[in-house]
Order: sequence, then structure tokens, then C-alpha cells
Amino acid sequence: MRIRSRVAFTICALFALTTFGVQQPLRADDALAAIKARGKMIVGVKADYPPFGFLDGEHNVGLEIDLLHLMAKDLVGNADAIEFVPVVSANRFQYLNTSKVDFLMATVTITDTRKKVVDFSAPYMKSGSGIMVKRGNQDIHDAPDLAGKTVVVVPGSTGEDWMKRANPTATLLRLPQTAEALQAVSGGRADAFVQDLALLVGLENSAQGALFKVVGKSYEDAPAGAACRKGDSGPCDYLTKELEKWQKNGTLKAEYKKWIPVGPARFMP
Repeated sequence: MRIRSRVAFTICALFALTTFGVQQPLRADDALAAIKARGKMIVGVKADYPPFGFLDGEHNVGLEIDLLHLMAKDLVGNADAIEFVPVVSANRFQYLNTSKVDFLMATVTITDTRKKVVDFSAPYMKSGSGIMVKRGNQDIHDAPDLAGKTVVVVPGSTGEDWMKRANPTATLLRLPQTAEALQAVSGGRADAFVQDLALLVGLENSAQGALFKVVGKSYEDAPAGAACRKGDSGPCDYLTKELEKWQKNGTLKAEYKKWIPVGPARFMP
């Protein structure tokens, strides 16, 4: 009787496996599977970086935000199934590696150093470090003029790294928020603001343009892409396929024209 019971149990187990398949639990490092299971993406984004990611009232808007809506529609069937988590350059990798977000879509410049600790999607933009000053400033025209000046940089940004190497005599004022940086320049605490040129051009083309201007050229242009946890590149791989499609069908070009009407090609990958 005991043997027959074991045989019956085995037959039932085999039937369950062949009929329903093995139900494996989601791996903790499988962000793409987690997104599909919960039916929404949790993404670290910029909230102060026009025209790529910023707030319009309480709503996240910008080029990166539009691309995320397109991705969510294809991935989970709902363009609005996104939880936006605001990040800054100083904390975005911490948010990523502690799984507070599935991935980052936060103007992350792709560098060899960063490739050692995170995985990237294909690039969807490119930009270099630029310089912004008060509109009435007649002393600063390009990078050499920053020597001995006080310059606002964002902690953890490529602009901060560039300033350390290019202008060692400049005094760096590290502020994490764009609004703080602009206030420091307008109030006289700093002479200039160094950040990605894409952001500075966006600010110059906004209402801020009445107070500030971009001077000089772009330095150390580099691509930017979505960032995923190392070894957990599913969301980034999916976005790479989406970007390939959007480049072929003109969607990416249209988004750039929408958000950067003047000279969008200078920032396209």
C-alpha cells in the first residue's frame, strides 16, 4: 500500500510539472521580470533637468519621461504604469544598487569607470560639460576664464570631474540641485555653473534665459543611457531594442524636435 501511494504521488507530481510547468520564484536580481509581474516600472529620474526630466507642476515631463511612457506601453501595456522616483547625481547609483528603483533614466553619462559598476542601455543622447553665467557677465567667455573663480558643480557629475582636471585653481561649490546652482550664480555666491550642456541649453531656452547665458564650447562630449544594476541588465537591454525601433521609425528624432526645437541633432546619439 505504501509503495502504491508513492507511485501515485510521483505520477501526480509528473502530471503537474508537464501540465502547468515549474513555477519558479522571481529572482531578486531579475528587474525585468519584476516589472512584468507587478505591472509597472519604478524608475529613477531627474526632476530638475529640462528638457530631459523635470516637473511641470506635479507632473514629470521631458524627453526621458516621454521615452519611458513609450517603453511602459510596449512592456506592460500601459503607458502610465510608471512610478517616478526623483534622484540627483549624488544619490542615483545608491538608489539603483539598493533596489529602490528598477533602473535609472536620469541623464547618466556612459563612462568606462561607470561600466565597471553598472550596465547601460544603448545611448539615447550625448552631451559634454558646458558653462552658464549671468547674462550680464563680461569676464567669462570660455573654460580658461574660470581659473580662480567660484564655480558651481553637481556632486557626482562628469562636470565636477572635468572641472577638477581642467581648472585646478577654481573653487568648487558643490550643490546637488539645479535651482540651488542658479540661485548661487544669480546671487553672487558663484561666478558660473558647470553642468551638461544639454541641460544648460534647455535652461537658456526657457524663462531662465532672461537671467543666464551659455558661454564657450562643449567639453568632453560623451553618450548617456539608462543604467541598470550590474548583471541585471534586462530593462536596459529592452530599452536598447526600443531605441533601435524609435531611431528607425523616426520617433526619437520627433521627440528631440519636440523638446529641443533649435539644433536637436547636436544632442542626439
